[in-house]
Formats: sequence, C-alpha cells, structure tokens
Amino acid sequence: MSRFFVTLLMITLSTNACLASEGDDQANSFAKIYASLCMKNLPNLEALREKLRPIPSLPPEKAALFLAGNPGEAWSVPDKYGTFVLALPTAKNFCAVHVRRASTETAIKLFTEMVANPPSPFTSTLVKNQQRQTPASGQTQTLSYEWSTPSTTRKIMFTLTTAASKSAQLQVLGSAEIISQ
Repeated sequence: MSRFFVTLLMITLSTNACLASEGDDQANSFAKIYASLCMKNLPNLEALREKLRPIPSLPPEKAALFLAGNPGEAWSVPDKYGTFVLALPTAKNFCAVHVRRASTETAIKLFTEMVANPPSPFTSTLVKNQQRQTPASGQTQTLSYEWSTPSTTRKIMFTLTTAASKSAQLQVLGSAEIISQ
C-alpha cells in the first residue's frame, strides 16, 4: 500500500500545470501539500508526526480551530502562495489541509484529478457531491471519493469542501481518512 502512495505522489507532483491567477496558484499549492502530506503519509500518520516533532505546532487554542473539537496537533505550512494548515487529530487515521484563500474551481479540478482515477488495484467511487448554502460561508460544495480494493474492509475516504465566498474563513479543506466498514 505504501508503494501505491509513493507512485500517487510522484504522479501528482509531476502534474505541474501553468496557472495564471493567484487563486489558481494557491489551489495548486494546496493540491501539492495535500498529496505530499495527507495522501502520501496516510498509511502511517505516526511517522509523519515524528517528522514534524521538531517543528513548532500551533498553540492549542489556535489548533482547536482546525481539529474540529478533537485532540491533536496542527502545523502552519508556509508556501510562497499562502499559509496552509495541516491538522492531525490524535488516535485517528485522519489528516486534513486547510487553506484560507484559493480558487475553489481549480481546487475541485485538481482534487478530482488526484482521486477520481486511482492506480490499480484500487477503485474510486464518488460517494458525495453536495452543495448547500451556509450563513457563514455562503455556497459550499463537498466532494467525497472512496477508494477500495476487492475483498477488504478498509477503505480510504478523500473529501474536499470548498466555499467560494470571499468572506468565508476557509475556502478549501481537504481531508484523507482510512475507514473500516
């Protein structure tokens, strides 16, 4: 399974589209950070935590905003196109990357390219494509794809939530999670 993630990372990072706007650049950076941190490390998030240990994490009160009420840690991930936040809740097979501003259309396109057509033996199923209006973020869209292999109970869930409104606190949130069914 880890060989699969290395292959996926190489494919994702080699897809270097020439993007024109700042929002597109931010979405492209989001996709690269999401692939290199969450997708690549999902099979062993404890190893990722160990790599991150020397890097200061966000103070608990700031990390709480990104951990959705769960215990864990969050780190700022600086990039030339913005600051992104990596969140790793404790004792969960869950990883998330948040970005305040990015082109939601480009983020959706890049995310879908990464997760809709997985390498063999995985199959991908779109399990959620939901749009809704929220008071705080305006129109949001959530996409979830589930990867599975024949005769296994564990699956990988990739989820992207976007909010196109410029007043939204976060415009893009991507998560990856190993689930059992």
